[in-house]
Amino acid sequence: MSETDEDALKNEDCEPTEDNEEQSNVEETDENINEAVEEEPIPPPEEKIETPNYLNDLLRVQAEFDNYRKRMVTALGDARQDGFMDAITQFLPALDSFKMAADMITDKNTLTGIKFIEKGILDTLSKMGVEVIDASGKFDPNFHQAIDTDSTTDVESGYIVKEAYKGFTYKGKVIRYSQVIVKK
Repeated sequence: MSETDEDALKNEDCEPTEDNEEQSNVEETDENINEAVEEEPIPPPEEKIETPNYLNDLLRVQAEFDNYRKRMVTALGDARQDGFMDAITQFLPALDSFKMAADMITDKNTLTGIKFIEKGILDTLSKMGVEVIDASGKFDPNFHQAIDTDSTTDVESGYIVKEAYKGFTYKGKVIRYSQVIVKK
């Protein structure tokens, strides 16, 4: 080894290089962290730290929204059902016209056609959940509306003599009462 090489090695040992500086900075940082950790004691678990009630607020808002959603689903279903029932109620007088037409028609082929159309409409309503109220037997004020009385027939008192207009229900709720003539 030459003298210049030995001098260079001595200078390297004495002069700080970039690698030596980084290593000393890392050691100082580790020491600072250890000192900081040792200085701040961790509170014992018996001491409660007061925190905001964000979780309770979140749960309350979630429950309120869930209740709101359920109310809206119910209200929407009720509105649909009411709208459907209103549409059927508006349609029923036209259906009554088929019965009146059938009573007036004398031509057998025309009468068969009218009855066929009426049956098709009633079948369609049945598929949609609309049911015809039975108007035979004893008068029931929950399903029948007495529009007249008759004392001339041989039917027992309180029984239906004749149905003037069909009554209908939708999902157990009366859309229109059967209008009937009752024995006095």
